[in-house]
Amino acid sequence: MTPTVTEDFISFSQFSVDPCETIQVKRYKSSKTGLTAVHADVEGPLVSGFLALATKVMNDDGCPHTLEHLVFLGSEKYPYKGALDSLAPRAYAPGTNAWTDIDHTCYTITTAGSDGFLQLLPVYVDHILFPTLTDEGFYTEVHHIDQNGEDAGVVYCEMQARENTINDRMQRKLQHLIYPKESGYQNEAGGLMENLRTLKIESSNNNNNNEKEINNNTSYYCIIVREYHHQFYKPDNLVIVITGKLDQVHLLSTLEQIDKAILDRHHFSLPNKLSIIKKPWIPTPHIPDLQHDHIETVYFPAGEENSLGEVTVTWLGPKWNAFLQTQAIQMLNIYLSDTPIAPLKKVFVERNDPFCTELDFRMAERSRMTVTATFQNVPLERADQIVPKLVSTLHQIVNTQNIDMKRMMALIKKEKQKFLDEYETHATYMVALPAITAYLYGDLGSDDFVNALQQAKYLDILVDFTKEDWLHLLKQTYIDTAYTALIGKPSQSLSTDLIQDERKRTENQRAMLGEEGLKRLASKLDHANRMNEAQIPSRIMDGFPIPSVSSISSIEVLSAINPYYQNTPLPNTLVQAHINRDGHVKDIPFFIQYDHISSAFVSISVYMNTSSMPSHLRPYGRMYMDTLFASPIRMDNSTLISHDDVIQKLDLDIISYDASLGYQASFREYIVVTIKVEAKKYVAGVQWLQHLMWNIEFTHDRLVVAVNKTLNDIPQAKRSGKLVTDWTIRAIHTDITKSTEAACSYLYQDTFLPRVLKNLNQNPDQVIQDMNDFRSILCRGENLRVHVMGNILNLKKPKSVFRSWKRYQGKFKSLPPVIRSKDVCGLFGQRPGHCTTVVVLPSTESSFSIHSAKGPSDFDSPEIPPLLVLMEMLHAMEGVFTRIVRGLGLAYKCWISNLTEAGLISLCILRSTNILSAFEQIKNVTHQLANGEIQFDTYALEGAKSSVIFDIADCENTRELAAAQSFLNKVLRQSKRQKLEFFKAVQDVTMEDIIRILLKYIVPLFDSNTSNHVIVSSGAKSQEIAHSFFLMGHPAQMIKVEDVYGRNIFQQVE
Repeated sequence: MTPTVTEDFISFSQFSVDPCETIQVKRYKSSKTGLTAVHADVEGPLVSGFLALATKVMNDDGCPHTLEHLVFLGSEKYPYKGALDSLAPRAYAPGTNAWTDIDHTCYTITTAGSDGFLQLLPVYVDHILFPTLTDEGFYTEVHHIDQNGEDAGVVYCEMQARENTINDRMQRKLQHLIYPKESGYQNEAGGLMENLRTLKIESSNNNNNNEKEINNNTSYYCIIVREYHHQFYKPDNLVIVITGKLDQVHLLSTLEQIDKAILDRHHFSLPNKLSIIKKPWIPTPHIPDLQHDHIETVYFPAGEENSLGEVTVTWLGPKWNAFLQTQAIQMLNIYLSDTPIAPLKKVFVERNDPFCTELDFRMAERSRMTVTATFQNVPLERADQIVPKLVSTLHQIVNTQNIDMKRMMALIKKEKQKFLDEYETHATYMVALPAITAYLYGDLGSDDFVNALQQAKYLDILVDFTKEDWLHLLKQTYIDTAYTALIGKPSQSLSTDLIQDERKRTENQRAMLGEEGLKRLASKLDHANRMNEAQIPSRIMDGFPIPSVSSISSIEVLSAINPYYQNTPLPNTLVQAHINRDGHVKDIPFFIQYDHISSAFVSISVYMNTSSMPSHLRPYGRMYMDTLFASPIRMDNSTLISHDDVIQKLDLDIISYDASLGYQASFREYIVVTIKVEAKKYVAGVQWLQHLMWNIEFTHDRLVVAVNKTLNDIPQAKRSGKLVTDWTIRAIHTDITKSTEAACSYLYQDTFLPRVLKNLNQNPDQVIQDMNDFRSILCRGENLRVHVMGNILNLKKPKSVFRSWKRYQGKFKSLPPVIRSKDVCGLFGQRPGHCTTVVVLPSTESSFSIHSAKGPSDFDSPEIPPLLVLMEMLHAMEGVFTRIVRGLGLAYKCWISNLTEAGLISLCILRSTNILSAFEQIKNVTHQLANGEIQFDTYALEGAKSSVIFDIADCENTRELAAAQSFLNKVLRQSKRQKLEFFKAVQDVTMEDIIRILLKYIVPLFDSNTSNHVIVSSGAKSQEIAHSFFLMGHPAQMIKVEDVYGRNIFQQVE
């Protein structure tokens, strides 16, 4: 490809990434600095940027991860901690973010509209290329010892929560086994706790620095970080990938501005020839073949009740740019494992005595691909059988030549449709991630770069693969290639050892420092915080005007409803007229909302109201969702279609299907069944929903498989501190006899499903009858609200196609009211207060908490706009709460959640090294704000308003999301407020409104009479936490996870 050269930037030829050629990609490279930019023209109101640098590590010190955090603490041009994240909301962005991988570090930003994005981009690049990297920033953000002798720091909090999880322990071991040391892939890019602590005390580098005093070690470590930054953070090693609607002239103007700012730096040395610049991963490191099969056991900390492990089997695959072979392997993996009738799923999962609850394949994109099969939730007595069983199964497929070509062709066709769907719904990541990989290992102007972004085209070649081709690929990839297998097993003794070792280490640390040493550290931390909290000058904020809301585009959605309901006002739209013409007004006795968007697909969702479900049937909801798409179907002519055939036929007609509670995290008292089809298969989609709702047969075998799968999933989920916190607060708030969400939660299912399994063995007919009763009530016509979204105007019979559903309905009744979380609250949910619970979780080293109080319960409440603005002022990256918690290194994250549906508001603290101090600090600053001892920043108010507006735009970022929001707002929230009205209400919020809402909704979170609290922590810390909360006026009970429903301690009755 011949590039076009302008005065400052080389422009490469434009190309499209999707088969429909709707997403065009442009590439630019500075002829002066080597700075690279890639722009993908993606429809929608948001513009996203991914600023990626190739980074490499040769030890476990965590330099790239440390830098990822320190970059946000100020730059040469903006030398103030939080300047970037204070300016971000003024660009209609919620803040910035980043991730660190083994081969790159990526910084991200998303704005509503392009004006703010282009305004913020030079500021972001300045922070990345020219950060301040101060000693004080390192001390608070990375690692320090607090006044109590405890280790803290935001990076330290994050790694403490990760380091001894099953995933991290197995991944670290795998990297050491399959990669050579010199490859750069062996080590932990995030840094290990021991290294973070050691580097703070004394450097592992003895280059004439042994004489440095302990108090100066922090400064020395910053020198190491600065050297790492100097080595990797260069403009010729930076690519900016942008997705969204941008004017190219304005983009190039911004890039030229960035280029000039780089060249103006006196310490930037201009390269002589861009062509000879050595990038970190070019030439790509050589990864030799594994010489022999290897199996090793990895232990992870767990409680005594844990009897499940995990197994991974990894093979080395092709080079990163062998795109056809990579796509073929991915397709083969889908064939082997994607649905319940896949060969490996039938052997390992879909059986009464499963080897595991889930298995999947994933491919890691390095200079050479790796392919890993993961077997989750493996019973320990079967853990050592997994690998030989896998090997023998793969050999058997090859030896018997057992590749079902009909199924393979159906899966390839389905995968092509999924690609098209992904380009509609997740185009940003479909472009950005492969673009980053292609930049790391290849050349911007090469065919490899283009091919990396056009993955869908290789499926057209795979259609011509023969059975022999697939068998050869399977043999080449998995049989003729050596593997490395890891068997992850839980260890209670390891958990005990880690707790005891940490306690002993901390005690020794306190003793070594002594009282005077701890005072000095407290003073040092106080000094660092004062330095970090320097006020951002008003000239910087004033020099960054907030763009007009008119710069934010929106996606048009035209709505219509089935006119069966006389009392429902009908929209005056072309779509409504199209619906009205399709059959008689009284023809279809179901509630249906249609949302018209430009799309090649149609999604049909059925929202099933569970309010009329008897309490003894509610817990069957999870079994219903788990078996819905994997059960036999009895057709109207009495023909029985086996569950294998049902799944195979679904693959032919349906792009995707799902059964879940609610929409994302809301309206979870509804069971929602969703299918997505090509527009031309709309009729088939409606028929499939009919069969799934009324014609499936519940059988003993399929129910046993579903129950065993869930029971084996639960122990792994119970290792997550965040999940246990969420489940426990839900148990406190809800009445288990009324709430389907609570009854289907893993904690309740842990008590319910063993009884079901016993009944399936002793009295299966009763369980099947219960399932039929559950289905019969759930699928009554009055309980159904249907949502259809797609190109409605192109559907010939959008409404009358539902006529066949009528035969399954009796006399139609009126629709029940929309059920919300507040309708199923127990006493603690209706009147929060006097409930503080500490849950002991042996598998965690961090602490997690949720603190809840009453909040608004009307979606159109005038208090919601100021509440949302206040929340942003508190928990945004530079919000009051976040600055304290992260600034003192007490936790990785904290935030406020407004749960309008439940009428509750919650404060959440995630991955804390000191949950007590984090809670107390937040409580103190809240009271200071309430009493007027400290004031909010006026600029924070302006930025928070912009962040709220971004959140609204983000909810409607794609056509599908915009259509989904239409249904949520009109049908479930029943909101009358228009978007522009809401924007105005947000922009009209005053500081007086903020203080009023703070007093009404935030202050009660810290009053024991008006709040509930759940804290999840390790056994080593739980007793101290419970005692400390008692001293703060919150008498706490200590429980185990099993006690939440096992002892029924939260189900109060009046």
